[in-house]
Amino acid sequence: MRRILLTVKLILSVLLLSSCANNSLSTDTQKTTNEIASWPYPYVKVENRVYVIESDENKVELVEKENIGEQIGTVEEKYDFEGNEQTSQATIASNYLEKGTKLFTIKNVDPSDHIAFEKSEGVFVKVTEESAVAKKPTDKTN
Repeated sequence: MRRILLTVKLILSVLLLSSCANNSLSTDTQKTTNEIASWPYPYVKVENRVYVIESDENKVELVEKENIGEQIGTVEEKYDFEGNEQTSQATIASNYLEKGTKLFTIKNVDPSDHIAFEKSEGVFVKVTEESAVAKKPTDKTN
């Protein structure tokens, strides 16, 4: 009988302690939307064409303001979770860019290969169409 009482007390103690534990993530360990979802990279979708956004700040290609062409449109929807893109009716959407981000053509560049978005006032970033990313030569340093 003593053994059963001891076992019951032990189980209740463990349950009590585990229920008191703080299971929420701290701000240091919270993950971003892209880390939680399994998207392979940040992108912007314009109609049925997907443009890859370079996530490495050291590899981002900026476009001079004088080389910016016509505005294509603005991001209509930002996907927060994988699967949202399947039900979206937005013509221009992204898993990275905020709603309202402006997209532009680049002068003398085929928009089926590259377009640009305005990162901040007067700062434009080139993005590459998904199929062209695979064709892009890699840097080889000896």
